[in-house]
Amino acid sequence: MISTSYKDIFTLGTGLLRVNRAVLFADVVDSVRLFEVDEEGTIVRWVGFVDDLERRLAESGQGRLVKRMGDGLLAEFDDAGYAARTALDIQASIEKVNENLDPDRRIELRIGLDIGEILHSADQDLYGQHVNTAARLSAASRAGQIVTSAAIRNELASDPDAEFEDIGELHLKNLPRPVSAYVLRNRDETQSVTPRIAAKDLQPTIAVLPLVCPAVSQETMVWSNLITEDLVGALAKSPALSVISNLSTASFRAKALELEDIRTKLSADFIVTGSFRQSPDQTILDLELIETRTGLVVLAERLEFETSELLQRNTIFSDLANRMHGALLNREMKRALTAPLPTLEGYAILFGAIALMNRLSRQDFELARELLDGLIERVPHAPAALAWKARWHVLKVQQGWADDPGLEAKLALDCTERALDIDPQNSAALVAEGFVRNNLLHDLDEAEELFDSALELTPNDATGRALRAGLYTFRGEGAKAAQDAEYALHLAPLDPNRFFFQAMAAGASLANKDNARALELAASSLRLNRSHTSTLRVKTVAEWRLGKHEDARRTLAKLLKKQPNFSISWWQKSSPAADFEMGREFARSLRDLGVPE
Repeated sequence: MISTSYKDIFTLGTGLLRVNRAVLFADVVDSVRLFEVDEEGTIVRWVGFVDDLERRLAESGQGRLVKRMGDGLLAEFDDAGYAARTALDIQASIEKVNENLDPDRRIELRIGLDIGEILHSADQDLYGQHVNTAARLSAASRAGQIVTSAAIRNELASDPDAEFEDIGELHLKNLPRPVSAYVLRNRDETQSVTPRIAAKDLQPTIAVLPLVCPAVSQETMVWSNLITEDLVGALAKSPALSVISNLSTASFRAKALELEDIRTKLSADFIVTGSFRQSPDQTILDLELIETRTGLVVLAERLEFETSELLQRNTIFSDLANRMHGALLNREMKRALTAPLPTLEGYAILFGAIALMNRLSRQDFELARELLDGLIERVPHAPAALAWKARWHVLKVQQGWADDPGLEAKLALDCTERALDIDPQNSAALVAEGFVRNNLLHDLDEAEELFDSALELTPNDATGRALRAGLYTFRGEGAKAAQDAEYALHLAPLDPNRFFFQAMAAGASLANKDNARALELAASSLRLNRSHTSTLRVKTVAEWRLGKHEDARRTLAKLLKKQPNFSISWWQKSSPAADFEMGREFARSLRDLGVPE
């Protein structure tokens, strides 16, 4: 059974315990028909599958099969990550069960996931809102799907192995409010949008130290050199890493050096170190990826494979390099989130507000405002919260939710002016004020100066790059817009709000006369967040210009459902592009689509 810590338990006086858990609910699709077609075979396969799952969960110590329900099951987990990986594994495993079976005998599963406080009874059964939500999400999913709540997605939005597609708010049976839902997939199952950028010099540097072998001999020295060279070659294929040559690290063999020595001598931010053991048939590698500044182990891996594979062209080291690259990206993302506020609690509030704000659900958007206002009141001298509050006002206007855009612009400028009074060189505040002046006040020259100043201070600010790309887009400077936007995509590969960067790049591609790229990026952005109205506008125009007229009309219908007041005159008042040729062309496309004046 999974562990239960005292800090998250409250005795309720009823024999129930309150704990924080991830909950997984799965059921068999069309089970009645399956039992009619092959009752005994279906039962044998299903029971065997659940037995195996229960055994694996017990061995893991991180999950527990709570109960079987004939054609369904309920499980709980210590954390969202293990629950999500288990859900993906369940769907992969059931496909193996179905191998060589006729289509009418295959078991297909629907899975729902949620996380939060639940109640444990004395017999270890589960109760509460999040158990019900997981069950309802399962019922709302399609065969083979995993549907999660926003709470699961928010915890795992930067997970390098998971991809979430926003499917909007679901009205679930017996739940009082609609639930924001996401389809969970393996990241390698989804079509990724890769940034188009030139190679950059500012990259983390990694060194692979020679691997050691307990049985030292001339032969093991050869194998060590071979393994090191292959791993260096695999890592060097990443355009985001600077990798030191294996000849430069050869002198570190069998030397007991401190990390600071290695950091100084090689100018390396990270090292890969480890050992290997060999038999004639098998090689075992134990590797660690270590940050030289802190000694933190970013990733630990054990690989076992046939020794002969080392002499063949295979994916052993390319797969390992991808995992290391993903771990580095995740580590750097988390380190970049060094709390800008005096306390961790305040930091948690800020990022909770950011996550809610960017989901663009009206209810969540208003809650984000309450969180930001409370944080600004509590910590009035933190420019980060003020900068994000300014962005909140801009997004309110862009979504069509503002009764008085002029008032929102004034309130946004009040926030940025306060932030810049606190810290005149705060790049986030400079970017936020540029956002206000660009998108609400249509003062593009002043906005450009603010974006340039921010990027001079912080060249790798992905948000600043993306918003400056928006400015270039409005002017119709397509090449400059695409360059900034694609680089912003490169800087934010695992950002929880990747939809925003893809949306800005979609608009930039439209300005760059690359309608196919605009459609690709807009579609990818909307898979992650289907509520972004400006992305819907770009997508419908891109589809129209590509001759996909029926698709364009369907996208326009979705836009008008989310923004019933959308019209050409509304767009011309609200868009800085309206006075440029880019805007005039956009308006013509909207007219051709049938958007009302």
